Amino acid sequence: MDQPEHVNRRQLLFGVTGLAVLAAVGVGVPAQAVAIPPIRDTFQGLLVFLVPGRDRFSAHQGRIADGPSGAETGAAGPLQRTYDQAVPFPLVGRPFDLNLPGAAAVAAILNLTALDVDARAALGPFASAFANLSFEGKAEVFRRLERPGLADGTPARFLINTIPTLAAFAAYSEAPVFRRGELVATPVGWRLSDYDGVSDGWPEFLGYYRGVDRVRD
Repeated sequence: MDQPEHVNRRQLLFGVTGLAVLAAVGVGVPAQAVAIPPIRDTFQGLLVFLVPGRDRFSAHQGRIADGPSGAETGAAGPLQRTYDQAVPFPLVGRPFDLNLPGAAAVAAILNLTALDVDARAALGPFASAFANLSFEGKAEVFRRLERPGLADGTPARFLINTIPTLAAFAAYSEAPVFRRGELVATPVGWRLSDYDGVSDGWPEFLGYYRGVDRVRD
């Protein structure tokens, strides 16, 4: 898997054009593979990397686990909205040569680096090259993104640093089932962590608040 250390946007666009040509001449390339940027598939691939389960994204990466996966939590939507609201301006310049905001920039960074790791990830069952990688390939993506000197002092560095932490938080949070100030279902993260939910208090403390009308030394 010896690949070039950098794939710029022009190379990615060329590669996607090549996929379109292959599809046109009858080679079995999924139609969704030419979508740019494939935000939802990228985030699903990211979520199962952090919280694997038995869904198709987990199975494809070769790492599964009992229980629901990050992809099944419904966290991809809230994660995308969070990035779009937090970074509404395009990220321009080194080292990825992007002109994309928010979630699109995150997806592009993960997919560009995934192609650095293994160019064959452009072909697979998912529109996202990152989602098409093995679990070990995804780990290598983050190893490369975290190497010293990459994007230091740029907004891209800040964005990269948030990716695993924010995605894990979204997977375990109430955000996917929080509507108009209340929970509409039990969050998957609660089941994964054996959390019983919000407590209204403990019986041991009954009578020690409202029922106390004076304090004696």
